[in-house]
Amino acid sequence: MKILDWSAWTAGGHDPDSSAAVTIGVFDGVHIGHRVLIDRVHSRAGELEPTVVTFRQNPKELLHPDTFHGAVLTLRQKLENLEESGIGTCVLIDFSGNFSKLSGTEFLSALADGGRTRYLAVGTDFRCGHRLSTDAVSVRRIGLSLNVETEIVDPVLHHGRTVSSSRIRRAVLEGRLPDAFAMLGRPYVLDLRDLVPSVEDRFWRYDGIRQVLPPPGEYRAEASIAEEWRDTGLCVLSGESARIEAAEGSPPRFLRFSIHG
Repeated sequence: MKILDWSAWTAGGHDPDSSAAVTIGVFDGVHIGHRVLIDRVHSRAGELEPTVVTFRQNPKELLHPDTFHGAVLTLRQKLENLEESGIGTCVLIDFSGNFSKLSGTEFLSALADGGRTRYLAVGTDFRCGHRLSTDAVSVRRIGLSLNVETEIVDPVLHHGRTVSSSRIRRAVLEGRLPDAFAMLGRPYVLDLRDLVPSVEDRFWRYDGIRQVLPPPGEYRAEASIAEEWRDTGLCVLSGESARIEAAEGSPPRFLRFSIHG
């Protein structure tokens, strides 16, 4: 998968002979709703490059740091999930004051002109532009004028409500792990690869975890050093820290929670 910055992509930093089928969003979790959008992009594969436009850092973390409790996926995990889903190009936006001031029309024009977008798949709740003033219906109308076919995709529901990254974060925070797993379509995994653990009694201790964590307490979990998973014996969560019962060998790189909590 090619990874490009927004500025490079919209300046023509891609194959000038190819056009793109695009979906846009934060894609925190790459959950079952996101995968429907990705499937729509794949429906144009062959004629158009399957492309995801997303953010390097969740805008909510930058705009509302006091109420943002952590991401579902690290950036590294998100990119790996997108690559595994068959996306050919991922475009990363560095959310900034300048970018946030783009109108919906300016944003979509950059997609169409610089990014050579010819097909766009968005959800019914999609919004873009300054202060999120451009909704999905307006995106389709503007896209028509830019020669961009826009498909508005119906939401995926869980217990009668739209699946979203916010709902998954809330489910993890409240310890409703089966709900989080159902909306993700897989277990919830902490990525520990960029953290350096310390040794505390018989535990590996990881501090400064930036992903959303279940409530403090003891959990059943599995740890992975390479490709294989093993029972941890005991995992204790507190604040932004995890203490994982140590076994012989290298410290874990991932932590996967049991559906039973």
